[in-house]
This record gives sequence, structure tokens and C-alpha cells, in this order.
Amino acid sequence: MPLKTFFNLKSERQREIIDVCLEEFGFNDYNEASLNRIIKKLGIAKGSFYRYFENKKDLYEYLIKSAKKLNQTIFNQTFKGPVEDILEAWVNFYLAAVKLDNEYPLFSYFGYKVFLERNNVILGNVALKSKEAGIKLLKNLFKQQQDKDLIRKDIDLDLMIFTLLQINEGFMDYLTIKYNIDFKENIKKRNQLFPISLKTIKKELEGFAKIIREGIRRQK
Repeated sequence: MPLKTFFNLKSERQREIIDVCLEEFGFNDYNEASLNRIIKKLGIAKGSFYRYFENKKDLYEYLIKSAKKLNQTIFNQTFKGPVEDILEAWVNFYLAAVKLDNEYPLFSYFGYKVFLERNNVILGNVALKSKEAGIKLLKNLFKQQQDKDLIRKDIDLDLMIFTLLQINEGFMDYLTIKYNIDFKENIKKRNQLFPISLKTIKKELEGFAKIIREGIRRQK
């Protein structure tokens, strides 16, 4: 966690420091990320920076915690009430996340990069751990859907949730391929994550949802 001196800074300065740190860790692997580059970009003395964070690991863990908090906020807002259509809720969740991604592009890019890692030097297999957490988080919701006879009961809940989590993770890759998106360059040039419209993203999400609902076999 940041030291008290960091929280005594004005919010604008805190955001400036975090943005520089996110850029460094987002565009470089942990071992390659340099506190010296961060300090140079901020134009402060090295001693001043260590009054904000104890060390590189402390800073990195705070960035991860902050990225998780943003994502958790969207999840809570999307699923705070009764859910009638789990796939419609998933589409709405992803769209809300995209809006936040464009508002906080560096946070989102950093978080996405970290949560796909399978050999993180600090956290280990983040991708696997995030799926394990996702199954636990969503299991009660999916069980409620089964109890209401809204989704199939002949498929294992863990498998069903894992499939949706896999699609959620791979959707960015799909957009990257189809629309030739370079997210890193897009952030650098436009200060936003997605160069395509919400309408386009929603259409693609609904296409995924339709495949899950109906499968790929021709309807007779």
C-alpha cells in the first residue's frame, strides 16, 4: 500500500503518479519495468518517490489491487439486482467495462495484461487464479438461474461458468484480430483503449451470446 505521504498529495498529483506507473508496468514486464524511468518521467528525486511507496513490489501490488477494485465495482453494479437473463447481464457487464476502459485506459490495459499472465513473478498463475475466483463468485448466481429453470440443469455449473469466463477473456483477442487493434498504440496515440464504437462492440457481444444460447448447429 502507498505510504501516508502519497495520500497527502492532491488527487490530481496522485493520478499523475499512478498513470506514469501504470504506463511503465503496462508496457513492460515486471522485471523490465524501471523505477528510475518512473522517477525521471515524474521529475522528482528518488528519495521523494520512496516516501510514496516502499519499493517496486509494493507499488506493483497496489496497482493490481486498484485494477481489481475497478472491475469489482462494475460487477457489483451489474449484478446487484435480480438477473433474469445471465447472458444479457454479461453483455451489459462487458459494455460497462468498456466504458470504464476508455475512461481509465492505462488501468484497464495494465489489468488485462496482468490477469492473462500464467507465470507472474509476484502472483504466480494469475489467469488460473482469476478463473478460480470467478467460478466461486458466480456459482450462486448460476445456481439461482438453474433453480428458476432459466438455464440448463444437465451441465455442470463449474463447466458452464468456466466456459463463459473463457469467452470473456478471449473476446479482446477476437476484437484485436477482427478490427486489427493495437491496444498499446491506441492508448499512446488516442489515450483510449477501444477505437471502435460501443454499438459495434455490443453487436459482437450479442453474437457471442447467441452462439451460447443456440449453439452452432443449423436450426431446423
